[in-house]
Amino acid sequence: MDPSAETASPQTESPGTRPVGRWTRLPRWARWVITAAVVLLAAAVIAPLVLAALSRAPEDFVSSRALGDGTVAAADLEGRWEVADGSQVGYRVGERIGLATLEAVGRTDAVTGEFSVEDGVLTEAEFVVDMTTFTSDRSQRDDQFNGRIMDVETFPESRFTLTEAAEVPDSTDVATMDPFVVIGDLTLRGTTMPVTFDLYAATDEGRLRLTGSTVIVFSEWGIPNPSLPAAMIFTDSDGILEFDLVLAPA
Repeated sequence: MDPSAETASPQTESPGTRPVGRWTRLPRWARWVITAAVVLLAAAVIAPLVLAALSRAPEDFVSSRALGDGTVAAADLEGRWEVADGSQVGYRVGERIGLATLEAVGRTDAVTGEFSVEDGVLTEAEFVVDMTTFTSDRSQRDDQFNGRIMDVETFPESRFTLTEAAEVPDSTDVATMDPFVVIGDLTLRGTTMPVTFDLYAATDEGRLRLTGSTVIVFSEWGIPNPSLPAAMIFTDSDGILEFDLVLAPA
């Protein structure tokens, strides 16, 4: 028989050896790059979800307002009032980091001002907020707020001034009350525009408490969108400006 016609016997794997796979055939630098990419991708997906699980935005002021004595009458508001300790102003913005959905909340207690009620009508009101004092639960967000977003070095204050008198309800049950509407000029980041606030009143340990909010569309006020696409952070195009003011007789 012709030896050349014989079929070669299959090679057997030597003990302690294994077939060489595609992964091990890659250069070491390529394996490092792929491994790093997988780790970064996993971090980008998992870290925001962990952050969302650990983060809990404080309840909005209207929902958490004190119900106090149960009723508020126009007579309770008569006179001149000024902002007292315990007052807060804040913002709320929907935020998405990777796959996680959060709510960014920042607040400050650096607010001053006063208002007057005469014969059941809110006739005067002016409030000023120190924009340099806002803080949230993330220092990176605060840096963005103070810098490119609100530019507090150039625009350190925001101001609200009442422009239309508002009638105060004669008597309202606090737990079920409808807000009364307040209209005025708001100056925010150097832009002044008319705004409408839904205002709730309540008594709280002998003092008056006014709580309200309004929607701020960033583009209308010349406020840069807070989103940071490079960091996979995206926000809504508007936010909520809210306040909880504790007032004492002036």
